[in-house]
Amino acid sequence: MAIVGKHKLTTTERGYGWTWQKVRRVVLAREPLCRFCKEAGKMTVADEVDHIDGNSFNNERENLRPLCPPCHLKRTARDQAFGKHQWRPEWLRPSTIPLVIVCGAPASGKSTYAKEHAGPRDLVIDLDVIACSLSGQSLHGWDRAKWLTPAIRARNEMLGDISRPTARWPRAWLIVSEARADNRQWWADTMKPERIVVMETKPAECMARVRADTTRPRESTFEAIGKWWSAYERREGDEVVR
Repeated sequence: MAIVGKHKLTTTERGYGWTWQKVRRVVLAREPLCRFCKEAGKMTVADEVDHIDGNSFNNERENLRPLCPPCHLKRTARDQAFGKHQWRPEWLRPSTIPLVIVCGAPASGKSTYAKEHAGPRDLVIDLDVIACSLSGQSLHGWDRAKWLTPAIRARNEMLGDISRPTARWPRAWLIVSEARADNRQWWADTMKPERIVVMETKPAECMARVRADTTRPRESTFEAIGKWWSAYERREGDEVVR
C-alpha cells in the first residue's frame, strides 16, 4: 500500500476530448432522431447524446440515447429535481461510524478487498450486491435499465443510515468506482471517511479476471475498464493497493 499525491490527467485523458466527440457523432449518425420525441410520435432531429444511467463515464452504446435540446434540458431538470440517479447525493452528511471507501476499475478487486478486511458485523455497501438482491439476477448481469434507479436509492438510504447517530455497525465499507480525483475528494469532504483505498490493479489483470469469470459480460466490462483507466487521477491522501 502507498499514500500518493495527486496526478492530474488531461481533459482528453479524462474522456471529454476527441474520443467523446467521435462517440457522439456515431450515436447521432446511427440514430438521428430524438428518442423521446419518437416514442411520443414526433419526428425531431437529435442534437444531444444523453447518458441513461447518469454516469458520464459510461459510454457503452446501450447507455447512450440521442435527444433534442428541449428533451435533454427536461431530462436534466427532472433528474436534478427528483434525484433519479444520485451518484453523489448533496444531502449526505459525514458518517457517524468509521468508514472506508474502496475505489477502482471493474474487476480490480474492490469487493474482495472489502470482504477480506471487513469485520463480521461491518456494513458493506456495494451497488452490485444491492441490485442483485433487489432483482434476483446475477451479481454482474442485472438489468441496469430496470434496476439501477432502485438500487441507487437503496444504496443512498444505507449511506443516510450511517450518517445518523443511531448507526449500529462497527464500521462501514463503501464500494464505488470513482476514477476522478475530484469525485473522490467529494466523498472525502462529504462523508469524512477514515481512509479512501484505490485498487490500482493493472488493466491487463482486470481483463484476465473478466475472462476467467463467466458471469461477467466480457465486452462491456473490458470497455468499462479502459474508460476507468483513461479517466483515472491520483489524489493526495489516497491509499493505493497495487
